[in-house]
Amino acid sequence: MTMADDDDDFLFQDEEEDDEADEGSELVPGLPPWQVLIVDDDPEVHAMTRLVMRKFAFQGRGLAFISAYSAGEALTVMRGENDIAMILLDVVMESDDAGLKLVPKIRDELGNRAVRIILRTGQPGQAPEDDVIAGYDVNDYKAKTELTARKLITATITALRAYHHIRTLERSCQGMERVAGVGLCHMAMSGSSAAAGAALDQMAEVLEQPADGLFCVIYGTDRLSARILAGRGRYQDAAGHPLATVADTGALATSLRGADELRHEFTDDAMTLVWPLTAQASGGGSDGGAIALLHLHLARPLDEIARRLALLMMMRIADALVTAWALEQARDPA
Repeated sequence: MTMADDDDDFLFQDEEEDDEADEGSELVPGLPPWQVLIVDDDPEVHAMTRLVMRKFAFQGRGLAFISAYSAGEALTVMRGENDIAMILLDVVMESDDAGLKLVPKIRDELGNRAVRIILRTGQPGQAPEDDVIAGYDVNDYKAKTELTARKLITATITALRAYHHIRTLERSCQGMERVAGVGLCHMAMSGSSAAAGAALDQMAEVLEQPADGLFCVIYGTDRLSARILAGRGRYQDAAGHPLATVADTGALATSLRGADELRHEFTDDAMTLVWPLTAQASGGGSDGGAIALLHLHLARPLDEIARRLALLMMMRIADALVTAWALEQARDPA
């Protein structure tokens, strides 16, 4: 095995000067750390990296390091972990190009395009930067002699920001696929009450939350008299009863009893979504319209992507409900 070079003595040469460089970022309790894989056959590099980055935080999250001492060990780690944000990868380990050979295995064999890979080498002449950047899907290249503490912090922030953007886009696409896959036509064909229950189930599934909520339609300004069409979880037996029987505290009460028009409400443990329905399809009301209301308790807060998916889903649910009413009227035009 080829051991790390004497050049490693220069690694993080200005760590004392930059020791407090990341103090401006504060950890937020409860947020999971970013996972970083260190791949290097020199234990000193692992220890120094952990020391320099011990106070690092980005977007309120610290770092959790995983160590691998060969390319083979790193590949095993990557097969078992699906949320490693960044790899600090040495070039020369069990062979002179072990790190380089690992890159296509991660990208092509494992299909992992999200993880950010930063190559670190003590022999830049053996793996010239231009050749590496052009020939391998890596995101940064650093010679160990130039990789100061400050530069490592900057490179890490850049890598984590890019990883976060990639994961955000992936989650958005996956969420859209789930919304697109919802059986809204079947929901509409099953009738309004069944559609309301299916709406709760589908919303919970799309958001990956427990099915624990209620669905109703409100006519006019007497909101608390609206009858619940469907309930799940703690509202399982609430169908057919007026909202006044369950709307006592929390986000639902805030939505219903506000002086202004109904609006969406999001808290850490619940959400209330409202959507207007056309007067003709909804059966009308004294004000000529109706509003669909979906209230769901949350096991964990929704981030911005999940909130947008919830609103998109609510719009589609409202359309399905209108269709269900139209079909019911067509079957029984009385």
